[in-house]
Amino acid sequence: MKKLLLLAFFTISTLACKENQKSSNQNNKEVTFKDLDLIKSKPENDIEEFLKKNNYSLLETQFANQWKSELSDDIIQFNGKGVFVFLTYNLETYNKLVTDLKKSTYKNSGKTMKNGLEVESYTRDKETIFLSTMDNPENGKKVYSLTFLS
Repeated sequence: MKKLLLLAFFTISTLACKENQKSSNQNNKEVTFKDLDLIKSKPENDIEEFLKKNNYSLLETQFANQWKSELSDDIIQFNGKGVFVFLTYNLETYNKLVTDLKKSTYKNSGKTMKNGLEVESYTRDKETIFLSTMDNPENGKKVYSLTFLS
């Protein structure tokens, strides 16, 4: 009888751990280009709900509506008036987003240089996305950004 109870307990524990890991993995999903493109022009409360659901928390900074991922160094900032910015230190994350951007209906509008900063732009209808890479003056690390204007 003890062996049967021990086996039942072990089976239930294993199943619970697998289910917990599965739901934990679902919460750890990365934000995709499609996610950013869909949410960028939503009302502020919809954007905030999306960010909370994707493990972002509001930063207490001088900038309004600046959210940081709890799972990475990614930051999203928006003003509710058509400007939406995604910042990351992770080149792999940035490259995934840019690859998906290039597969989208946005068209490359070329590159420009201003004040030593190279900016590549993509347009669709009356929307523009600017891609840039810069050094963070505080720590010298490269920051990769996608800035959505609508």
